[in-house]
Amino acid sequence: MSTRSVGSRIRKSVPAAVAAVAVACTLAACTSEEDTPAGEQLQSSVGAVMTSVREQAEGAVSSVQSAASSAAEQAGGAIDQAKLSAFVGTFRTAYPDLAADRETQSIEKIVTDTCPMIEDQAPQEDIDATVKELATNGSVAPTDDQAARIAQLVKVACP
Repeated sequence: MSTRSVGSRIRKSVPAAVAAVAVACTLAACTSEEDTPAGEQLQSSVGAVMTSVREQAEGAVSSVQSAASSAAEQAGGAIDQAKLSAFVGTFRTAYPDLAADRETQSIEKIVTDTCPMIEDQAPQEDIDATVKELATNGSVAPTDDQAARIAQLVKVACP
């Protein structure tokens, strides 16, 4: 459900609920004796209307929070995929011999397998060695300097 449709539902249901409460309160004010069966029924009706309004408001807030959370998760995923795509494009451009005839997933694996090491603060030598191994394309291996530069690109692509 989009936040636009949730907002639309809120704008439509809240005024109707408020109007129902206003009518119930007006009727309650017109009753002079609360001990009469009609007065008790009216109080019960007002209570039911108030409960309904509260439940609708809580439901609307929950829907908005859920939609916002979902949108944030989707945005986070889009950012990570954008970083991954940027890495692949940069890698293919900067290292055509290492990228030749490689599937995109093979190049993405350089990032996906190395980011956990970076996150765990592994020694830079281990990170560079892993990048060198993953960036190797058949008999073409990156130099130590290239592996270190690729590792820097990986750091930028990590979430």
